[in-house]
Parts: sequence; structure tokens; C-alpha cells
Amino acid sequence: MTDIWFDEHDTSTDHFSTPALLRCIWAEPHWDAQADTSHTLCLLAELEQAVDDICHQNDDKHKCVDALLDTFYTQWLFSGTDQKVPEHLLNNVCYVLKMRSGTSMALALILVHLLERAKLTASLAINQGDVLVHIALSDEEGYIIDPSSGHQSWYVIPENGDDKEQEPMELVFGEEAFKLYLAQQKWSFIAAEKFGHALSCVEMLMELLGDDPYERRDRGYLLNQLNCPKMAKDDLQFFVDECPDDPTIELIQNQIAELADHNNILH
Repeated sequence: MTDIWFDEHDTSTDHFSTPALLRCIWAEPHWDAQADTSHTLCLLAELEQAVDDICHQNDDKHKCVDALLDTFYTQWLFSGTDQKVPEHLLNNVCYVLKMRSGTSMALALILVHLLERAKLTASLAINQGDVLVHIALSDEEGYIIDPSSGHQSWYVIPENGDDKEQEPMELVFGEEAFKLYLAQQKWSFIAAEKFGHALSCVEMLMELLGDDPYERRDRGYLLNQLNCPKMAKDDLQFFVDECPDDPTIELIQNQIAELADHNNILH
């Protein structure tokens, strides 16, 4: 049992939005025209029905959590993996629903969705860069789950608990979880040099974030890789203008100069 404190997060509108997992599933056709989302939704519906059955058999919340986690990891065999599979697949919730192995991010999104189906208060949680799953049974009591292994820690916050040295855990809800998924997919596509796929992620992020200078920077990089130097230069210049104190600014300015030279040569 561990004592743990959490950052406050306003979720007043999250409960009225489309579940993050469904948004992740529906995002796949943006970068994969062959994606069969209907099949993925059928797989998810089967799991949801099984969760409903488990809930009917377990009225106590602790027993329900235990039964759900046991089913998720022991019966359905969801887990992390060391197999040499591209990260962009292991991070893809559609792939993970089918193959039952993936990154902590994808597993956490699926597990949180199923826990919410069981009417439990669950969310993604970030602690020192690690993606976890948080289940709140009350304001003082809950579970922390490692999504890759299923290891669970039960905690109770002491009534007078005010340890300022305890590092807070960031809870991630609704649209923020979807943004986090898109960002991780973006970087996994870049690592695999799937620049068109990564560009689709950036465009979806910009629909949510607006003219975010860091997404403009990333779009500029991707457009340059896709041989669109004029558009790339515009995006990189926007980043320089908006973030002049960023530590990467000199590198970005060099890229802009190279793109300007390239445009001059073409003309």
C-alpha cells in the first residue's frame, strides 16, 4: 500500500465527450486507408459485453476490479511485448485489440475504457514519464495499475496526508488522452520514417490545438521530408517567430536557411 497525491484536473466537460478509445479507433483511417474499424469495434463490443457480465457477478468494487484485471491479463492475455514489432503497430489500439499486446499507452487506453464500462472511475496517469492506469474508489482510496504487466497497487491517502515531497501523479482524461495518443503515434511514425502517417497525426492535433507552434514545427519538418520546402519553411518560420527562446532555435534557423537556398536554386 502506498500513499499518493494527484494533480487536480477539471473534468467537467470530459464526461460529455466521445470516449478517448473510440476516437483513437476512428483516427486510424486518417493514416491507413485500409483500416477496418468496423472489425475493431466488433472486437471491442465483445469485450464490453464480457465486462457487463463480470459486473453483474461482482457487486463489491474491490472484487469487481480484481475480476476485471484477472480477465484482462489472464484470460484475454493482454500484455506488453519484447517482440520486434514496429512501435507504431504496438501503439495502435486497433492492432492491440486484435493481437492483445502493445505499448503501455495502447493497453492503458483499452483498460481504462473497459473499467469505465464497469462504471469505475478510471483514467490514464503519468508518473515520471510512465503511463499507468488509475482507479479511484473514493477521494482517498484507489488502485494504480501497470498496464503492461497488470501489477496493481492499492493506496489510501492518510486523513492528514500533506507530504509535499511526494511527487504528484498527473491524471489524463478524455480529449487529453486522445491528444497524448496522437502525439505518441506521431513520434513512432517519424521513427519508422512514415512521414505521411505522422503528418496525419499532426494535422489532427492541430485541429484540437490550433496553431500550436510546436506542432507547426513538426509539420514543417515532415513537409520538408515530403518535398514541400515552401510550406515547410513557412511552418518553421512561424515556430521561430513564436518561440525565439527555444533551445532548438539555432537548428531550426539553419533549416530555414537551407530551405531558402533550395527555393532559390529551384527558381
